Amino acid sequence: MTAAWGQVAGIVTVVMMLLFVGIWIWVWNDGHKPKYDRLARLPMADAEDRP
Repeated sequence: MTAAWGQVAGIVTVVMMLLFVGIWIWVWNDGHKPKYDRLARLPMADAEDRP
């Protein structure tokens, strides 16, 4: 393996880690709580209650 391959692997690792952290922050954003609460109640809803 060449040194360039190690550089590429390192860059890809950093990008994937930043992507993971970004998605994690987006999911745990308080603005999404009403939507997640509604989706959490969906399996217990009757057929006429579903959107």
